[in-house]
Amino acid sequence: KSMARVPRSSSANKGAQGLIHSGPSKGGASPSPRGALGTLSTPRALAVSAAVFLLVGLYLARLPLERRASVLRSHRPCSDAYAQMPAACQPRVCGSAVIDNFASPTEVSALRAIASAGMAHGGGTGGPTVLDLVSGALSLGEQFISIYSKLNSSGAAPIASEQQLRVYELLVQRVRETASGLFGASGLELASPTFWSRLDAAQPPRTTHDQYWHPHLDTEQYQSFTYTALLYLSDHGSDFTGGLFEFVDEPKERRTVLPAKGRLLVFTSGAENKHRVTRLRTGERLALTIPFTCDPAAAVGPGWLGEARASLRR
Repeated sequence: KSMARVPRSSSANKGAQGLIHSGPSKGGASPSPRGALGTLSTPRALAVSAAVFLLVGLYLARLPLERRASVLRSHRPCSDAYAQMPAACQPRVCGSAVIDNFASPTEVSALRAIASAGMAHGGGTGGPTVLDLVSGALSLGEQFISIYSKLNSSGAAPIASEQQLRVYELLVQRVRETASGLFGASGLELASPTFWSRLDAAQPPRTTHDQYWHPHLDTEQYQSFTYTALLYLSDHGSDFTGGLFEFVDEPKERRTVLPAKGRLLVFTSGAENKHRVTRLRTGERLALTIPFTCDPAAAVGPGWLGEARASLRR
């Protein structure tokens, strides 16, 4: 994710090896690959560990064989952010998971095409550019405009085909099922903002909202978020340098995810997963944020792509 200011509607290396690292955030030895759950010793922790392995095992059994080996996960103790949520929607386990090749090259291409066509009508001046097809928000300079108003007034062609929107819609459904399986929750609803974010190293930040590299919590930055998913649409190393996703844990520990096309990062949004994106050094970084909520009042509803589809008929 890249901005604190996204409007709401009504915010690489390939392969599993080296995917998530953990180590001291300052000094010390170089990060090294870490196991999924770390060390658990108390009876309660062992019970939680067993539950984690059972849930993840059931989820992995539903994955195609070529994707099962590329799921890495990290267990974290749940914060109290979920206590007031419906019981079925509360996570039975908290933490994060990374799945390689979650989106196929064809799906990645379709999602990149939507972002490119939409962002061509705007563009942030301080680094981040955001496009949200639910609300229609698009970065333009230091403000946001409505992409749908822009298309209507200019008579420009739609930014996506029905086929591309269907790819987007089905992928969101698949992400929701994945989050439900990994965290043992049900009743997840798509939340707002759900958005593409493009970071451009050639554009220095102009406002505090452009400084995407500060640590934050999604439950504070976007109050409706219960589960957060990030789908990467560009490759670290070939498309950009810097721009790593970093969980900021205590005591002074880091878990780092390298963006790669088609790679999905999904995590519970509470205090157990404070995080940031490290500052981009070169190139452009593109990702899609897909959040879910347990609050029906904060859900975007079943017709969340209605205005995007309406633009195809104009």
